[in-house]
Amino acid sequence: MSTRKYREGEAGIEAAVNAVVAGGTIVYPTETCYGIGGDALDLDVIDKVYALKQRPREKKLTVIVGNLQMAEKYCYLSPEERNLCEEFMPGPLTLVANRKRNVPDALNDRFVFRVPGNETARQITLRARTPVIATSANVSGQPSSYTVESIDEDILYGVDVVVDGGELEEQPSSTIVEVTDHHAKILREGPISGYSIHQALNE
Repeated sequence: MSTRKYREGEAGIEAAVNAVVAGGTIVYPTETCYGIGGDALDLDVIDKVYALKQRPREKKLTVIVGNLQMAEKYCYLSPEERNLCEEFMPGPLTLVANRKRNVPDALNDRFVFRVPGNETARQITLRARTPVIATSANVSGQPSSYTVESIDEDILYGVDVVVDGGELEEQPSSTIVEVTDHHAKILREGPISGYSIHQALNE
């Protein structure tokens, strides 16, 4: 399948969804930067994303889901984790949760997900009815991309569909949180402050 490029909009969403369902890979806009992804449950797609990004296999992958109900098909959520999801999702919060058995080992040993604030990204995963890999569309170790034109050509022409959302507002990567023994641990602080996370849990 040759790469097809679409402007952000209904045609681009439909093309991206069709590619995901067919086992292809896509580049798409998020609320932080451009991402590269595909069906997060497909082992071949996982391999393709690692190869395109030249990403070491020990660096596991995160995903986007369309809503909390989709997330709960693939992970277990404690009351504290559910509280954080309801407070900060959709948005730049990534939660590290215990996965269910339907999540492949090759993806991650946990289910690390967010519900994206970007409507295009959210619609892709909702309509494809599967978690979509959400890793930045850059060669591993290189800066994130905020325009399609700045994405490495090997990635840009290696995927099946590119959804061009124009120049994205440069934002820090999402805040990553893990809840252990009912307390939140901030693994990476991003747009959502650690103070806000702890406040949401009355810590």
